[in-house]
Parts: sequence; C-alpha cells; structure tokens
Amino acid sequence: MQNQSDSIMILQAWFSPSFPVGAFSYSHGLESAINSGFIKSSNDLVEWIKHLLKQGSGWNDGVFLSAAYNNEPDVNCLCLSLAASRERHLETSEMGSAFVRAVNKVYGLELQENLTYPVAVGKAAREFKIDLRLTLQSFLQSFVNNLIHVGIRIIPIGQETGQDCLFQLMPNIKSLAEKLANSSLYDLRGGAFFADLLSMQHEYSEQRIFRT
Repeated sequence: MQNQSDSIMILQAWFSPSFPVGAFSYSHGLESAINSGFIKSSNDLVEWIKHLLKQGSGWNDGVFLSAAYNNEPDVNCLCLSLAASRERHLETSEMGSAFVRAVNKVYGLELQENLTYPVAVGKAAREFKIDLRLTLQSFLQSFVNNLIHVGIRIIPIGQETGQDCLFQLMPNIKSLAEKLANSSLYDLRGGAFFADLLSMQHEYSEQRIFRT
C-alpha cells in the first residue's frame, strides 16, 4: 500500500480541476433542476446532493468504484447499463475515457480503454495500492464539489456559500465512504427518480451552459 502522504498527493492530482477529465463541463442534470425552479437556494442544493449521495448516482458510482477496486467482473458493463439517461451515459463514458488516457500517459498505467469514470478510478487506485476508503472519500468530495460549482454559477450562490455547502456535506461524504468500502454490487440502488428525469429533460434543453 502507498504511504498515506503519497496517496493523498495522487488523489489530489486526480481530482484537481486541472486534471483533464472535463468535470467542470457536466452538471449531472442539476442545470435542469435549477432552471426548472426546483433548486432556489443553498439549502435546496445541499438537500439535493444529500439525496444523490444516499439514493442516487453518487451512491451507485461509489459502489462501482469499490467493485472495480476489488476486481469484480462485468462492473463496467453494469455501470453503463444503469446510466439513467443518454447524457449520464455520455458523462461517465467520456470522463472515464479521459481519465484513462491521462493516467496511462502520465502515471504509466495500462488501463483498458472505454472504462466508465468510477470504474477507471477504482482500477487506477487498485494499481497504486491506494486505500479504498481514502479513494472513495476523495471521489465523493470531487462529485459534490462539481455539483456545488454548478450551483454557484446558476442559482447563483457565492463562493463562500458554496464552501459552507461543502462543509455541511463533509460528514455525509465521510460516512458514505465507510459504508461503500464494504459494499458489493448487491447494494446498488435507484431512488433518485426525479433527478434522473431531470437529467433526461436536459437532453432537450435549447439553452444550456453544461453538457449534461
């Protein structure tokens, strides 16, 4: 296993805004939720993200990451098949492909192409022997940060308010990482139906800032 200091540095690089996966260009359907008037404040945003972490794609992506880390078979196909919309499929596919290209070139890995994003991260962390809980916590915090960034731009809320949202969600992230480290594919769930529907709606938006 990597020592913790090296692991943290690698994870900080992978989930940095400068890492070339284009995370800033995806809203995960949140743009539709805000523009439709369902999210009007920072409190609404925090509750929306909590629901995604507990019952939606945040949870499922963590399950897929954990399964990939543990080298379970057919994880990538399952991740693709459970994408709730065409744009979610696009998001996880393109971010995964970009992540694979970067870690293969920069870190000398030989990950296969066409991996979804959580599966690619799980496999890369396994190769580097980075602690699974630490990987999950970093992955989930990046997921939350990206959604808060969308809220800052569109609701809009200020950057300090965005940091307050993140601080409120840190206990959820930490608790979830602990649970997901012991999860299996039998723990997949899909209770964030409204978020999924708004992700589908975004496909037909004539004016948009984000790709999804």
